[in-house]
Amino acid sequence: MGVIGAFLGGWLGGIAFGVDLQGFFNITTWLLAIGGSIIVLLIYGLIFGRRKKE
Repeated sequence: MGVIGAFLGGWLGGIAFGVDLQGFFNITTWLLAIGGSIIVLLIYGLIFGRRKKE
């Protein structure tokens, strides 16, 4: 899930903010990947989290 979020964050950052995603050791690239991962994991938690076990 985190990898999907990283790709999503990089893609959205490239489109929305015009960020150049060519460098691996770029702090902007890392922040976009981490932010995207957090968003995807939060959405996943809202959809599938806290199910009752019967």
